[in-house]
Amino acid sequence: MKFIANLPAQSAGGATSVTLLGEFGREDGTGFGVTRVSVTSPAAVTGAATNNFTLNVRQLRAGTPVGTVASFTAAAGANLVVEVPRVLLDIDTNPGTGVSLNVGDVLDVQLVQNGSGLAVPAGVNVTVTVN
Repeated sequence: MKFIANLPAQSAGGATSVTLLGEFGREDGTGFGVTRVSVTSPAAVTGAATNNFTLNVRQLRAGTPVGTVASFTAAAGANLVVEVPRVLLDIDTNPGTGVSLNVGDVLDVQLVQNGSGLAVPAGVNVTVTVN
Protein backbone atom coordinates (compact mmCIF):
# COMPACT_ATOMS: atom_id res chain seq x y z
CA MET A 1 0.00 0.00 0.00
CA LYS A 2 1.28 3.47 -0.84
CA PHE A 3 0.27 6.84 0.54
CA ILE A 4 1.13 9.76 -1.76
CA ALA A 5 0.82 13.49 -1.12
CA ASN A 6 1.57 16.32 -3.51
CA LEU A 7 2.51 19.32 -1.42
CA PRO A 8 1.39 22.84 -2.27
CA ALA A 9 3.97 25.56 -2.88
CA GLN A 10 5.15 27.38 0.21
CA SER A 11 6.92 30.73 0.29
CA ALA A 12 10.06 31.25 2.33
CA GLY A 13 9.00 32.05 5.88
CA GLY A 14 5.46 30.78 5.31
CA ALA A 15 3.36 29.36 8.13
CA THR A 16 3.72 25.69 9.04
CA SER A 17 1.42 23.57 6.89
CA VAL A 18 0.08 20.04 7.22
CA THR A 19 -0.96 17.79 4.32
CA LEU A 20 -2.86 14.60 5.05
CA LEU A 21 -1.46 11.37 3.58
CA GLY A 22 -4.25 9.11 4.81
CA GLU A 23 -5.54 6.62 7.35
CA PHE A 24 -3.88 3.23 7.71
CA GLY A 25 -6.02 0.10 7.38
CA ARG A 26 -4.74 -3.35 6.51
CA GLU A 27 -6.24 -4.06 3.09
CA ASP A 28 -4.94 -7.60 2.76
CA GLY A 29 -3.98 -8.45 6.33
CA THR A 30 -0.23 -8.18 5.67
CA GLY A 31 0.59 -4.48 6.02
CA PHE A 32 1.85 -3.62 9.48
CA GLY A 33 4.35 -0.82 9.07
CA VAL A 34 6.12 1.85 7.08
CA THR A 35 8.94 0.36 5.02
CA ARG A 36 9.99 3.24 2.77
CA VAL A 37 9.59 7.02 2.60
CA SER A 38 10.78 9.19 -0.27
CA VAL A 39 10.42 12.78 -1.44
CA THR A 40 10.61 13.85 -5.09
CA SER A 41 10.58 17.41 -6.40
CA PRO A 42 9.55 18.67 -9.85
CA ALA A 43 12.08 21.51 -9.48
CA ALA A 44 15.56 21.71 -7.99
CA VAL A 45 15.81 22.72 -4.33
CA THR A 46 19.22 23.80 -3.05
CA GLY A 47 19.55 23.50 0.70
CA ALA A 48 20.83 26.30 2.91
CA ALA A 49 22.60 26.24 6.28
CA THR A 50 20.17 28.28 8.36
CA ASN A 51 17.24 29.50 6.28
CA ASN A 52 15.63 26.32 5.04
CA PHE A 53 12.64 24.05 5.58
CA THR A 54 11.97 20.74 7.29
CA LEU A 55 9.53 18.16 6.02
CA ASN A 56 8.25 15.75 8.71
CA VAL A 57 6.23 12.61 7.95
CA ARG A 58 4.26 12.07 11.15
CA GLN A 59 2.22 9.23 12.62
CA LEU A 60 -0.89 10.24 14.58
CA ARG A 61 -3.21 8.13 16.73
CA ALA A 62 -6.59 9.52 17.78
CA GLY A 63 -5.45 12.95 16.56
CA THR A 64 -2.31 12.99 18.71
CA PRO A 65 1.18 12.75 17.17
CA VAL A 66 2.84 9.43 18.06
CA GLY A 67 6.14 10.23 16.39
CA THR A 68 8.01 11.26 13.28
CA VAL A 69 8.34 8.44 10.75
CA ALA A 70 10.90 10.27 8.59
CA SER A 71 12.26 13.78 8.24
CA PHE A 72 14.16 15.86 5.69
CA THR A 73 15.74 19.28 6.24
CA ALA A 74 16.88 21.23 3.19
CA ALA A 75 20.13 22.17 4.93
CA ALA A 76 23.45 22.95 3.26
CA GLY A 77 24.32 20.01 1.01
CA ALA A 78 20.86 18.43 1.40
CA ASN A 79 19.36 19.17 -2.01
CA LEU A 80 16.41 17.86 -3.98
CA VAL A 81 17.35 16.99 -7.56
CA VAL A 82 14.64 17.34 -10.22
CA GLU A 83 12.52 14.17 -10.37
CA VAL A 84 15.04 12.03 -8.46
CA PRO A 85 13.53 10.44 -5.34
CA ARG A 86 15.40 11.21 -2.14
CA VAL A 87 14.91 8.22 0.13
CA LEU A 88 14.39 9.17 3.76
CA LEU A 89 13.69 5.68 5.12
CA ASP A 90 14.20 2.24 3.54
CA ILE A 91 14.17 -0.96 5.59
CA ASP A 92 15.93 -2.86 2.78
CA THR A 93 18.92 -0.52 3.12
CA ASN A 94 18.66 -0.04 6.89
CA PRO A 95 16.95 -3.07 8.50
CA GLY A 96 15.09 -2.36 11.72
CA THR A 97 14.18 1.22 10.78
CA GLY A 98 10.53 0.52 9.86
CA VAL A 99 7.69 2.02 11.88
CA SER A 100 4.76 -0.11 13.10
CA LEU A 101 1.24 1.18 12.51
CA ASN A 102 -2.10 0.40 14.13
CA VAL A 103 -5.32 0.28 12.15
CA GLY A 104 -6.76 3.81 12.28
CA ASP A 105 -3.39 5.57 12.56
CA VAL A 106 -3.12 8.64 10.34
CA LEU A 107 -0.04 9.76 8.42
CA ASP A 108 0.57 13.39 7.48
CA VAL A 109 3.31 15.65 6.18
CA GLN A 110 4.24 18.73 8.20
CA LEU A 111 6.20 21.45 6.39
CA VAL A 112 8.07 23.84 8.71
CA GLN A 113 10.10 26.90 7.70
CA ASN A 114 13.36 27.39 9.65
CA GLY A 115 14.93 30.83 10.12
CA SER A 116 13.66 33.09 7.32
CA GLY A 117 12.87 29.92 5.35
CA LEU A 118 13.33 28.55 1.86
CA ALA A 119 10.67 28.42 -0.85
CA VAL A 120 9.14 25.01 -1.57
CA PRO A 121 8.00 24.46 -5.17
CA ALA A 122 4.47 23.23 -5.89
CA GLY A 123 4.13 19.51 -6.52
CA VAL A 124 6.79 18.11 -4.20
CA ASN A 125 5.71 14.49 -3.86
CA VAL A 126 5.98 12.47 -0.64
CA THR A 127 5.49 8.72 -0.96
CA VAL A 128 5.11 6.40 2.03
CA THR A 129 5.12 2.64 1.41
CA VAL A 130 3.51 0.28 3.92
CA ASN A 131 4.09 -3.48 3.79
